[in-house]
Amino acid sequence: MELTSLPRPPLRRPRGVAVRIAIGGASGAILIGAFLMLVNVRAVYHRLAHLKVGFALMCGAAFLGAYVVRALRWRWLLKPVCQVPAVRAVAIYQVATFLNWLLPVRGGELAKSLLLRRTDGVAVSRSLATVTMDKTMDLLPAVALLAIIPFVNIRVSRPLWLLLLSALVVVVTGAFVLALAAWRRDRAMALLTRVLVVVLPARFRSGAETFIERFLDTLLSLIRRPRVLVVAAGYTGVAVCLDALFCLLAFRAVGAAVSIPVVLYGYTFYNLAFILPTPPGQIGSNELVGLLIFSGMFGLGRSEVGAMFLFSHPWTAALMTMSGLVCLSLMGLTLRSTLRMSRQQEMWRDP
Repeated sequence: MELTSLPRPPLRRPRGVAVRIAIGGASGAILIGAFLMLVNVRAVYHRLAHLKVGFALMCGAAFLGAYVVRALRWRWLLKPVCQVPAVRAVAIYQVATFLNWLLPVRGGELAKSLLLRRTDGVAVSRSLATVTMDKTMDLLPAVALLAIIPFVNIRVSRPLWLLLLSALVVVVTGAFVLALAAWRRDRAMALLTRVLVVVLPARFRSGAETFIERFLDTLLSLIRRPRVLVVAAGYTGVAVCLDALFCLLAFRAVGAAVSIPVVLYGYTFYNLAFILPTPPGQIGSNELVGLLIFSGMFGLGRSEVGAMFLFSHPWTAALMTMSGLVCLSLMGLTLRSTLRMSRQQEMWRDP
């Protein structure tokens, strides 16, 4: 199937940006309103007023450490494609994490490939396959825990089931496409090409077939390297432990004692939920999803959970913003130029 570039429509970017901001702000306000209705605001304020600074600083270190480990995992997955210095891989990953938090759609994942092409000249189609495998590694622990829910005594509310199953549908869809590519590569090519015709702007469609072909070939080559996947799984285990440590210390910072299994299971499910789109800055979604999981699923007090997320959300946002902007500066980039990369047609055309 040949994809051709259609005439570029007139730009209406300012109006489109304003509409997206308005929709994101409105949805965030609705989520915040729902969250405040579910918690005792006075009890939450009391916990925040007695925040333990030492635990807060330690949980921030664990939070950043988890993303450093994930960056090293991505660097390991990149080895069959190219050799990237560890510092550069960490910097790119931090920028992508910041963009994922900032944007309503997970645009940071594409930014990894775009930045790597700028710094190392790696084709986007090849590096994007490693990004896909990297995110798959993050989702596997949550999917494994989700599969055992029917066999353990854990309460799951209907809204939480809907949220987790929606995320699971995304994972299963990706697994289906991957299995199809391994079995019938041509059919997978045709399916992905049809999808891109629908979702991509017209100016990005030229050369999409070649892009998909290189993407699938790189992805399949990674799957055929068991040693690479085993080591990546080891990195994933360390990252999940650091996530749980962050969650444990964040609860301790607001004076709540939580068991290790609860933070390990709860925060893993929490991360799975954010495979779906969120408001800009994850406003409201962090707090509401946290309540659904830690209070609805594990029975923790709503004031404890509410205080933890009202503390950790702005704290981690500040850490992501500072680390992301510092890493951008070290690479000689600005936030504006990085966001503009994804709109440049030539970035999709591999050499």
